[in-house]
Amino acid sequence: MDHCLRPTFTARLGTDLDRGAALNLVAAPGQGAGRLLEDLKRLPGRGPRLVANLKRHRTSLGGLIAELWRQTDLDGHPPTTLGGLTDRLEREAPGAALLLHRFDALLDNPDLDPGYNDRFIDALNALRNRGLALVCVSAERLQPHVILTPKGVRHGSALDLTCEDMPALGHGEIVAEVERRAPPLDGGGRALLAAAVLADPCPMDLLDLACRRLRDGQHRHLALNERLTRWGGELKAERGRIGPRSAVRVRHQVQTWWVASGVGKVLPVGRVAAWICGLVPGCGKKRGQVPRTQGNGPRWPSVRTAVSMGPLACAARPRDRLGPIRG
Repeated sequence: MDHCLRPTFTARLGTDLDRGAALNLVAAPGQGAGRLLEDLKRLPGRGPRLVANLKRHRTSLGGLIAELWRQTDLDGHPPTTLGGLTDRLEREAPGAALLLHRFDALLDNPDLDPGYNDRFIDALNALRNRGLALVCVSAERLQPHVILTPKGVRHGSALDLTCEDMPALGHGEIVAEVERRAPPLDGGGRALLAAAVLADPCPMDLLDLACRRLRDGQHRHLALNERLTRWGGELKAERGRIGPRSAVRVRHQVQTWWVASGVGKVLPVGRVAAWICGLVPGCGKKRGQVPRTQGNGPRWPSVRTAVSMGPLACAARPRDRLGPIRG
């Protein structure tokens, strides 16, 4: 367990997986959820533990299955469906577990592979009946959600998972991780680094950045506490910045709500999403620019009028109707 970031929690979670648990692990960004999954993979268990980041594979279900298959070390032709993969695991790797990071990248997202549909959700729900375990990591608790594919809206079946909140990192766990990474600091410097990491709302982000910059020698002319304050401020500014990625998330929310509500039959969703993106700094030619139709067609509403429109107001907070929104 010396390699584990959260040794006690990891050991308990490993025992649950060996019993075939199906869990929704709720973890905010920057808390080390990805590291937890890697620690679980390295921990001995009944069967192999296969890790994948769904944000990287949201446009390719085949890519997800291929990545999981490569980790099995099984012979033969690779399966092409999730059901085919679980068939092989049930026969040849009993006790296996799927550890799916960033699962909320699939929710309310119009840019998905069409294979992420009801059958995909049903196959995940069936894992526990086949002696296989499952962990889906998300920033918020998973609820019934909307899956939007190029062919239209599919209302996803609810995942049958037990919710588990990942505990916050403790001082001892952070100190141990700092020692494992061995940054070029003396004992007092490492204690100062651990204290700064513990105080940051996204501790693992700060630790990753600090260790990288300490090894690169960045800002070495500053005292260590000044460097840590500066790097923490950079991360805080980055988390609060509104840019193209924010525009993409807004576009996903608007497209999903627009099509799911049926309004898309009257007003094309692509034009609405493009207009919304134009309101976000860093996306579009001018901030607040409102597109107009060509010719004598109807014009878009003004920004002030549009913000007060019912559909857009709902799009800003559709969680009660559609579940968690993640891009």
